[in-house]
Order: sequence, then structure tokens, then C-alpha cells
Amino acid sequence: MPKEIARAADTAADYQRYGLKADTIQPFEDGMRTNASDQSFEWWYLDATLADGRSAVLTYMTKDPMNFGKELKPWVSFEWTGLDGKTSTYRNDVTATDFQAAKDHCDVQIGQSTLTGDLQTYRVHFEKDDVVADLVFENKLSPWRPGSGVDEFGDHYFAWLPAVPAAKVTGTVQFGDEKVAVTGNGYHDHNWGDESMLKLIHHWYWGRATVGDYQVISADITAAKRYDYTELPVMMIADHGQIISGDAENMAVTGSDVVIDEHTGKSIQKKQAYQLKNGQTEYVLTYEIKQTISGFKMIDQISGVKKWLAKMVGFDGAYLRFTGDISVAKYVDGQLVDQQSKPDGIWELMYFGKNIEKA
Repeated sequence: MPKEIARAADTAADYQRYGLKADTIQPFEDGMRTNASDQSFEWWYLDATLADGRSAVLTYMTKDPMNFGKELKPWVSFEWTGLDGKTSTYRNDVTATDFQAAKDHCDVQIGQSTLTGDLQTYRVHFEKDDVVADLVFENKLSPWRPGSGVDEFGDHYFAWLPAVPAAKVTGTVQFGDEKVAVTGNGYHDHNWGDESMLKLIHHWYWGRATVGDYQVISADITAAKRYDYTELPVMMIADHGQIISGDAENMAVTGSDVVIDEHTGKSIQKKQAYQLKNGQTEYVLTYEIKQTISGFKMIDQISGVKKWLAKMVGFDGAYLRFTGDISVAKYVDGQLVDQQSKPDGIWELMYFGKNIEKA
């Protein structure tokens, strides 16, 4: 059977087909991009690293992106990591009648929780019992996407819009009678697609960080076997606020020091380097793992009949999160002109398929 093609949709015809402009992000792109009755999924994601060391993650979801159909099954979650390093998760699942989302801009309501924004300022409200979060994300950069933001896998697609690559975050978080003011840095992106990621993607590495004067976002996506394990790398680097994009045409990703993770059995690259060329300037973004801070087999997160079925088909997915050194080196005409590093960066590996030689 011939392999199907996986590709980044980044030609002029692609922009026209998706109603996009090559160099401009429009407000509708962060509105709801799917139809609720379609075979599709969609989510809006935000996270904040706070000045005192605490962190927050919020996800507004239309359907389960791994196992979905034409029925809306909305939920919203709020993850809070305290000063003790422990994470608590609060989640609201609602009926389809308690979900609304605008098409022309970001305006999502799931039960009593809301997310509204205009590509520059986003207001987040989460509410469950006595837990309430009210946060404002102010974009410090321009919205960005790699090409059209769409990767096509045969007749299917997966799309990604980092609407807020880097944000200033302010607001309050309340637990019962205790209400605290928070400040920090954050991020917001938006994803949607029409097929389970389990079927499209073998694995991906994804990371983002502020490294001195640079903001970086990177992803190295490897398509599933049916798409011949095609690699779809992307990278954004903001050099003192100026955004530069990287894709398969002007960048390369190399990995080394491959080891097997003891808990999940997955092969991981302990060191990754993303090389991006922009004229006479070259950037090298390097991730080097010091510790695996989270790792689990996805099958352990499900139960009952679903778990039995997953075992029957040999499902072998896993998720890993790492901490370590993230560095940026800048070269002009082959000469190193700047190098900055972040010693406590965090990045992830989502592994849907079985191990292959190329981790």
C-alpha cells in the first residue's frame, strides 16, 4: 500500500483555501474553527508561570481529541501547582447546551467559565465550587503561526495557532475564603482537527521558553507510519521582540544521546538542537535533559472497557515532561555573537506510537 503524504500547508493556494493571509493573523482565527456537529475536536489552552513559583494551566475543550465523534462533550479544566510543587486539577464537564463559542473572535463559554480575547488581551474566568480564577493575559509579542498553522495528513488535518506566544499575566485565584493576587508570564494557543491524533502523529517534542532576551517555541512532529514517519519541524524565535519563523525549508533538528525511559519504555533524545537560518544569521536552540519530572503510560489513565480495548489493539502511548538546560546561540556570518541559557526549562514528549529507531 502506498504511503499517504503528510505536509505543512504553507503554499499560496493553501492560504487561499483556508481564508488566511500569509503575514497577518486575523481575529477569526482564534474563534471556533470547527462545527460542533462535525467529526472534529477543538481546544483553547493557556498557561501561566507565576512570579512566586506557582503555576496555572487552563484548557477549554469541545470534545476528547483522542476519541471523539459528532457529539459535543465540552469541559474546562484548571490545574494549579502550589508552592509545595503539588498539582491539583479542577474540571467541569457540561452538556452541549452549556457551551457557546463565537466564530469571528475568541469568545468561549463552558458552563460558568469563560475565555474572551482579541489577539492582544485575553480575559479568563474559571469557576468550580469554591475555586475561582480570574486572569488577564496581555500579549507581549504578535500572534504567530507556522505557515497556515495547518499540517495535512492525507485527507485529514491538525491545526495550531499560538495566538499569544508570550504574555504578561495578572489577576486573582481564590480557594474558598482565601484570595491571592498573582503576576507572571504566560502563553495561549488554539488547536483543532478532524481525526484522532493517535492516527496522525507518531510522536512530537514540544517546548517553549524565555531564554534571556529571546522567546522561543519549537515543535518536532513525526507523522504516523502510514505517512512514512514524515518529520514536520517548526520553530519561532523572537530576537529582542522580532519574530523569526523556522520550518523544514530553513531549519534542521538533530537529536543525540538516545536512551530508554525506564517507566514508559520509550526512547528519548536527551539532547536536541534546532538550527534556524535567517539570511546571514543562524540560531541554534538546544534542549538538554537533566531530569524527567513526569512520565506515564496513557493506558494507565483510562479504565474499564476502554482500557481493555486499548490493550487488545496494542496501544502503547506515553507522555513525558522534562526539565533541563535550554540555550540559544546566535551566529552572524558563522561567528558566535550571543549565547544565553535557561537552566530550569521545561518541555515535553508526546508519544502515541511504538518505538522506532528515530526517537
